[in-house]
Amino acid sequence: MTIAAKCIESDLKELRNGINNSSIIFADQIDDNNFHLEAAILGPNSTPYQDGVFLVDIKLTEEFPFTPPQSVTFKRAMMHPNVDECGKFISDLLTKERWSPAMTIKDILEHVWARLAVPDIDSEQCDPARARLYQADRKLFDDQAREYSVKYALAI
Repeated sequence: MTIAAKCIESDLKELRNGINNSSIIFADQIDDNNFHLEAAILGPNSTPYQDGVFLVDIKLTEEFPFTPPQSVTFKRAMMHPNVDECGKFISDLLTKERWSPAMTIKDILEHVWARLAVPDIDSEQCDPARARLYQADRKLFDDQAREYSVKYALAI
């Protein structure tokens, strides 16, 4: 078993053991592939994402944890400045320049959750059109984000 596979297995085991008081609902391998994961997180309270369940696809490389995930993608449509139109989550923290080998799968998912609550619209790691709407008309942005959450993330 490779170092990456051992780290992923350990991260998933830790996640399963500590999931009760977390915004993370689950995280597991897809088709027994150590490097392809699916996770579900709850939308943060007091945001347009509240009560939503967001499915996230994570692709890791054989160099994990020494390199960031290949991709972190929302599996259903999502309206957020740090998520592009294809669902790809974009963040400085997940770039080679800012990545830390100390990051775990739990850390990745908690970072995604935290960005849902507080978008990073001041970096290059955002969707420009969504960031402009967020800055120019926050109410319209929140209304659209909530509509997406109800429609695609089962928010009530």
